Amino acid sequence: MKRKFIVLILIFIFVIGILYTVNPSKIFGKIFNKNFDADSFISINYSSKPVPVPNTSASAITSPPPSMEGINTHTEVYNGDADPNIITLGPKLGINPYSKPYATKCGMEFELAYGTPLLAPIDMVLVGFQNNNAEYKIVDGQKITPFNDVVLDFESASPDWPGMLIKTYHLYSSPLLLGHYQNPDCSESEELYDSNQAQGHLYFAFDDYITKQGKASACKALIGFTVKRGELIGYAGSVGTHTFASFCFKVSNTSKNPTVKKGNSYLHWVQPSSFFYWKCYSPNASFPSGVLAYPFECDGYQLPAEQRDVNFKYTSTK
Repeated sequence: MKRKFIVLILIFIFVIGILYTVNPSKIFGKIFNKNFDADSFISINYSSKPVPVPNTSASAITSPPPSMEGINTHTEVYNGDADPNIITLGPKLGINPYSKPYATKCGMEFELAYGTPLLAPIDMVLVGFQNNNAEYKIVDGQKITPFNDVVLDFESASPDWPGMLIKTYHLYSSPLLLGHYQNPDCSESEELYDSNQAQGHLYFAFDDYITKQGKASACKALIGFTVKRGELIGYAGSVGTHTFASFCFKVSNTSKNPTVKKGNSYLHWVQPSSFFYWKCYSPNASFPSGVLAYPFECDGYQLPAEQRDVNFKYTSTK
């Protein structure tokens, strides 16, 4: 009897070992990691498998689109390139030679008026968010007010850029956070000191991981929601008198990123202003493979009137 019991214990340990190897996070996350949320485990790339950039895509490391008509027509709104020291794929420098980014800055700014609607550059899925909005932030002893910094993390749902990560931040709000500024527990803190709420798959300069922090449920984030290219994702925010929205991109490649400390080592930060080609979105516009839509309304296109209101929220999941 004792021998059978020992055999059963060994079989149990063996089976658990196999399951842990296949997907340890889903099995043990809830038990050992209080921040893990199985419902928000939406990650195409967390297995850290390489996805090559398609040969047909239009990027600075492949080839330009067949025609440059309507391409890169609004460079006047580009500003603040990414830190070249973290760029590991494509051109390290952006189109602004006078840009002096802070260390580990992952993307570029689009200089947009406060509350400007922001559009999805490609088809993508919301996988994480942070609400860092605060009434003010202290920098070098000076109070900067306001400080808008809703952060949204997406993963590409486009065959042009499989596995790509899209991060946007310094947003005032987003229709993808149903509780933001609707629930007092998901609004803004008095002073910026850390994220008020965070949930899902988050991406930083050298790490990416899954978490759940603060009263994340109060924000009612539509984790798993798919937005099509040109659809509304949020509204430009303000840091003091500077009104803008920042966008970062991490592209999947077969080469390893030597800077990654935790997470997917096959994802590489790229310099958005020089890596991609951009074009204004309209329902009838033709987008060559790999060309991104400017993340703002341009060339006459406008969203429906109700979506231009910063209090607009989506009412259904998709």
